[in-house]
Amino acid sequence: MKENGLKKHVKIIFVIVFCALAVFPFLWMISTSFKPSKEIYTLTPGFIPKDPTLTGYRDMLFNTSQFNMRTWIKNSVIVSAATTLFSLAIATLGGYGMSRFRFRGRAALGYIILMTQVLPGSLLIIPLYVILNNMRLLNKLIALVLAYTTFSVPFCTWMMKSFFDTVPKSLDEAASVEGCDKFRTFYMVILPLTGPGLASTGIFAFIAGWNEYMFASIFMRRYSQWTLPVGIAETAVGQYSTNWTNLMAGGVIIALPIVILFLCLQRYLVSGMTAGAVKQ
Repeated sequence: MKENGLKKHVKIIFVIVFCALAVFPFLWMISTSFKPSKEIYTLTPGFIPKDPTLTGYRDMLFNTSQFNMRTWIKNSVIVSAATTLFSLAIATLGGYGMSRFRFRGRAALGYIILMTQVLPGSLLIIPLYVILNNMRLLNKLIALVLAYTTFSVPFCTWMMKSFFDTVPKSLDEAASVEGCDKFRTFYMVILPLTGPGLASTGIFAFIAGWNEYMFASIFMRRYSQWTLPVGIAETAVGQYSTNWTNLMAGGVIIALPIVILFLCLQRYLVSGMTAGAVKQ
């Protein structure tokens, strides 16, 4: 009994230490966003600001001559929301097809879709740039939506397939007996049961579009078409110096909507992830 109790306490301590290490960079970012420059560049930086300031947040939110936060936030919301909708529309159909239908090459197709996640995003920059340039979509938000959808759909498809695998096939058979065709069965019977799966998949697609920097910095060169990560990086990071107060304040502003979204949909996210891990 004592040994089991000791193991339990060791596990609790390990979890606490691991969580502290994971959360510490975010807490340091929040702390730095309130520090003036003299405290950031000191030889012995402290965690708690001695002379806290709101200059970083004031510049980011109200200094319209240098930062166009409203436009950048609007662009990020449009791109992330459109990416989520396109990804969910394609992933639900693809996941349902891979889960319910048996056809030649089904396993190979699944592995091919999964292998696309192994390729680094940097390999797609030149092909996507050439394609979007030929389509005259550069410097347009639709270019980012298409680019983000290409690398979010494969993983979203596998997430939805795992969730559809947990839904009993007897429901499909019952709907077929009632006269429903395949699409009507999917739309009216199966899809309403996938709320947690849709929530977890949608959060993944939204975060992928909200935080992405590399594609946006290359495809969007107009000031008015920048997304939030690009706008903050391009204005807070200079050629010879970096305004760390503004940069960390911008990081907090970027992370805040994701934290709120996660807190609101946490129970759906957890249930969706665990449901996809159990096969009936």
